Amino acid sequence: MTTLQLLILGTIIGFNNLAVAMALGSLGQQERKVRIVAVFTVFEFFVPLLGLWLGHSAAAYMESTGWWISSLLLILLGVWTIIFAYSREEKDHQLIKSVTSYKGLILLGMGLSLDNLIVGFSLGLGDASPLTVATVIALFSAVFTWIGIDLGRKLKRIWEHRATITAGLLLIALGIADALM
Repeated sequence: MTTLQLLILGTIIGFNNLAVAMALGSLGQQERKVRIVAVFTVFEFFVPLLGLWLGHSAAAYMESTGWWISSLLLILLGVWTIIFAYSREEKDHQLIKSVTSYKGLILLGMGLSLDNLIVGFSLGLGDASPLTVATVIALFSAVFTWIGIDLGRKLKRIWEHRATITAGLLLIALGIADALM
């Protein structure tokens, strides 16, 4: 795998994190930025490695069923984000806090990383070391998550209501695109 291919792979996978992080940033989760970045980065590093260890026999199963779980989680988060844009009740704030708790972030990280599991054993890593691929994916994901949280927060300040709806629509589009690929 060439350096250019690694950079493209990191960018593509990082965009998932960017969209989710924008949604979280628009929902006011700036104070949990380090936690969000840390959890997403850990998953983005270890899941491709786990994929390598699982082998090609599991790839067929994950390709036929795993994609819809990731897509569904993104679509549900997008719908929930749009609903949140129209609701400012205290229970919504509690729901946001639970999504960005370690347990919620672990579940979200798992959903975001399902495609990385497939990358790990079905992309064909060629001569690139698994640690190099995992590190590139994790680095891009961390940077995109960090940027996404800030961008979501800034968009919310500028456009408040529209930014939250836009983030939700982006997540739904990402989930649908993921499902169609």
